Amino acid sequence: SGTGPTDDITGGAFYMYFETSGSPAASVDITSECLDISGLTAPALSFYNHMFGSSIGTLNVYVNGTVEWTMSGDQGNQWNWAQVDLSAYAGSTNITVEFVATAAADPVSGFVFWGDIAIDEVCVDEYLVIDGCTDPLALNYDPFANNDDGSCNYCTDNQVGVTFYDSW
Repeated sequence: SGTGPTDDITGGAFYMYFETSGSPAASVDITSECLDISGLTAPALSFYNHMFGSSIGTLNVYVNGTVEWTMSGDQGNQWNWAQVDLSAYAGSTNITVEFVATAAADPVSGFVFWGDIAIDEVCVDEYLVIDGCTDPLALNYDPFANNDDGSCNYCTDNQVGVTFYDSW
């Protein structure tokens, strides 16, 4: 309670999580069975993660023993979607996917109990192309976009805007 999700991403079902209250293990992992992705043109792994709390550690995703995705620290009290490009494994008839969650101590208290990590809706399928602005410096940056569609907007010195004064 307090750091884990209140429900799965779709509501009313199940999810997998690393409970860090009490005396947690330093890390937990879950590994898929062998997967045949040879029928996919542009293979990708997608999943939702929930990483909320001051002592969130790291969530790593390994494919055949190689780290292909990693996230650390508090990501907010919501489910976050992630997609991992598996094109390096295209044509493979035997891959395994492993999720490894590690705990971290709270920076203030030193305890490890505000850091549950959860995953849900794990899927291996075709890579989903999401058009949008991929430049984090743009006003309309889309963190979910993976294909820049040329729509980025920037604030320039010659644009009409608000004038700020240095005195009240």
